[in-house]
Amino acid sequence: MVDVPPGDGEQPAPPPPTGRRYGGLTPEERRAARRSRLVAAALERFSADGYANTTIESICSKAGVTARHFYEEFGSREELLRAVFDEAVEHAAERILHALEVATERSLGLEARVRSGVDAFVHAFLDDPRRARIMCLETIGVSRELEGHRRGAIHAFAAILESDAHSFVDVESTRREDVTLTTRALVGGINEIVVDWILADDPPPLDVVSRVTANMFLAVIAYRPGDGSRAAGPTA
Repeated sequence: MVDVPPGDGEQPAPPPPTGRRYGGLTPEERRAARRSRLVAAALERFSADGYANTTIESICSKAGVTARHFYEEFGSREELLRAVFDEAVEHAAERILHALEVATERSLGLEARVRSGVDAFVHAFLDDPRRARIMCLETIGVSRELEGHRRGAIHAFAAILESDAHSFVDVESTRREDVTLTTRALVGGINEIVVDWILADDPPPLDVVSRVTANMFLAVIAYRPGDGSRAAGPTA
């Protein structure tokens, strides 16, 4: 039967209900809530016990869902790990981008801008060490696909720095590939600092990590390739 559009003054019929509400939530809302609980439970279990030692049953128990509900959302334990990883990466990227936006609004100079961005980077990773473990440790060596995804995230963080490179280097006289490789090296360096901090029995305060990392960034940024000189930069 062909649908006939309503005449003048008539209102279209409301869409059919998608399912019975339970506890005030639609089926779609309940499913979204279960997915959120699974991701939160996996963050807790993967970071505490390690991905290799965590079972789907333990995650479901922590989340308060059944195995059937788990497989409605995720095809495998690795797929859930990837979801946890993506949530952690998104959280970190948002904080870093926000810090750079604020630095732009305030017209901060080079050193202040770098220190603000690096501080956001350090705190985005280490304010919640669980997320840091997922991003920098638990996803390593799981599979070729996840390793490619993890490296893509590292390149994405480097791209944030590269896109802000006009504030750091004379991009007109610097080859694009030089900037790309340099930013990836810097992000790789801070990744190793994060790993050391996670594994240390007595890790240094975050303000020390931020200061030392910012000094490293500034030392590289202030270097002018080709003539052996350095741009005017911080002395501390």
